[in-house]
Amino acid sequence: MNAKTFFSIATILLGYGLIIGGFTLFGKSLENEIKILDIVVSCLLFTTTVRFYFFPWIDTTNAAHKEAGTLGIRFFVMTGCSMLALGIMVYGIVCRAAFEYQLLGQTAVLFLALTGYVSMLHSGEKVQRIHKQEQLAVQGKIALQSAMDDLMDDAARLENLAPSLRNRLERIRESVRFITPSTNPEACDLESRCCRTIEDLKVSLRNTSLNRDRIAEEVECLERSLTRRKKY
Repeated sequence: MNAKTFFSIATILLGYGLIIGGFTLFGKSLENEIKILDIVVSCLLFTTTVRFYFFPWIDTTNAAHKEAGTLGIRFFVMTGCSMLALGIMVYGIVCRAAFEYQLLGQTAVLFLALTGYVSMLHSGEKVQRIHKQEQLAVQGKIALQSAMDDLMDDAARLENLAPSLRNRLERIRESVRFITPSTNPEACDLESRCCRTIEDLKVSLRNTSLNRDRIAEEVECLERSLTRRKKY
């Protein structure tokens, strides 16, 4: 256990001790039921505050960062429910409200807090789902760029490759960079088709003199597929 963890735990435990000790020493005029309720509520509020300030808001190990989409709701729920719970507690002490009314009020606050937590979970799932969709869209473009780069590496090693064909392939590689990622099924199908055509081209380029006509057809097919893909 490092020093940071030790002092964090010590601070948290000391906070719980101060809450319980404070109500025990200065809450002698309160009924036992109300005192226990106030201690429980105060400890819950303290736990919420500790969770909010002592621990990271966003899990940096998760690339989706789904917590980012819940920060607004989390702050609103925590602040609103904390103020309501404290208000009910202070009102109960000052006005000596009956235990039943205070318990009902704090239960209602707990219900609101749980409802807000469920809302945070839904928001987090939505953020994660959108992240997965974006990753799928980007992966298709990355695969296409990688395939085209490999093709150009093969073409660079060919001394007898016509300059016009080399320039044509270079223009195709440049156009791939400006493709917008998309999860559209037709766009994904076109990306897969382009990758297959590129693989066929890599094979055909092994013998440019024998496969001249085939290379021309495959390059034209690749250009047509990329033109269609750019529409998405």
